[in-house]
Amino acid sequence: MVGDTAKLMMHRLIVRRLRHDPSLVDKAKVAHARQAAQFADWPFVRKWQDLLALPAGELASKLISRDREMVRLRNSSPFYLAEGVHFGDYDMRVRLRRAARRVVQRGVSAQSFSLVAP
Repeated sequence: MVGDTAKLMMHRLIVRRLRHDPSLVDKAKVAHARQAAQFADWPFVRKWQDLLALPAGELASKLISRDREMVRLRNSSPFYLAEGVHFGDYDMRVRLRRAARRVVQRGVSAQSFSLVAP
């Protein structure tokens, strides 16, 4: 859950950047082409190709969607590999992981409370 939450947070940051720099989609397409060459027959390749063909607003909504398919697809996101997107900084990854852990813990606490409360 923490990993999925961290990936969602990263994609929220990507969407924020995408709104200011639409060329990020083209950079993701270049990264996706490299992925497609390496993983040609994998299902995620076609799914990301379809997503990257969407208008920017629809793509942004999908990127931050909590539906099961997007949770799975965020694992193979071409945006992680796109030029100009950097989540490789160790301190940034630690901050994202800690924030994701806090979000998950709050969610678990809230669920536990609702199960116990009358």
